[in-house]
Amino acid sequence: MSRVQVWWQTLRPRTLPAAVGPVLLGQVMVVPGYFSWLTATLCVVCALALQLAVNLANDLFDGLSGVDQADRLGPTRALQAGLLSARDLRVGLVLTLGIAIASGLWLIAFGHWLLWILGALSVLAVLGYSGGRRPYANLALGETAVWFFFGPVAVLGSLLAHRSPIGYEAVLASLLVGLPVAAILVVNNLRDRHTDRRAGKLTLAVRLGDRRTRVLFAALILGPLLLSLPLGLSMWAWIAWLIIATAGLSLALALRHRDGVALNPLLGLTALFSLLFALWLALRFLLAGV
Repeated sequence: MSRVQVWWQTLRPRTLPAAVGPVLLGQVMVVPGYFSWLTATLCVVCALALQLAVNLANDLFDGLSGVDQADRLGPTRALQAGLLSARDLRVGLVLTLGIAIASGLWLIAFGHWLLWILGALSVLAVLGYSGGRRPYANLALGETAVWFFFGPVAVLGSLLAHRSPIGYEAVLASLLVGLPVAAILVVNNLRDRHTDRRAGKLTLAVRLGDRRTRVLFAALILGPLLLSLPLGLSMWAWIAWLIIATAGLSLALALRHRDGVALNPLLGLTALFSLLFALWLALRFLLAGV
């Protein structure tokens, strides 16, 4: 592969829909009169940069700690495969975090003061998942962190950036939208449960075991769908919900009988589903306000 192809693969672009969906939902839920296109654009830039930083940090820290070995089942990791050096990844991590921090500081300067706290927590989350002396992935907190940062932080943080009032609909949407994003990590950790256990990386999948991890995935995909039924809305809303529900049910069924490398395609598909679900919540919010 060329160096550009190596970097493209290392940045994991298939994960980006998961970062975009919740932030777009947040923009849709901004109260009219508070919306700014510049703020919305910077919210998306910041979210994408943080996601890319997470991907680079995991490649770097899992490679350095020895979690990634030659028998890795997931997509090739650049450091473990010798495609990039630790220095290369550190430079990439600094650049992506720099973009996230620069765009975040602009949002903080013109947004709510709570963004200082959310921004600091986001940077710590990027570095702390697989880095540091006690990565929180080893404490089985990865899925909870993903839900929190891709749910309440992404949606409500977007509203705070616009200084928009936060209604109960936004709070409910923020609690739901992060659940399918957390399901992406469930797939990843289900695939890697054997190698993670060997390396001492005690993820939630390692602790729960095979069967309960698969049940968790189904709950994270199907639960939010059931909690977002288009009650009282038009037939077209029900058609949209049924299309997305069919996609979610197909994912849950596909995971039941797959394992190992066969789970890899479900990572991108689950990320796409999380984007579709975020768009569904945005559509539901708009239709309810008509």
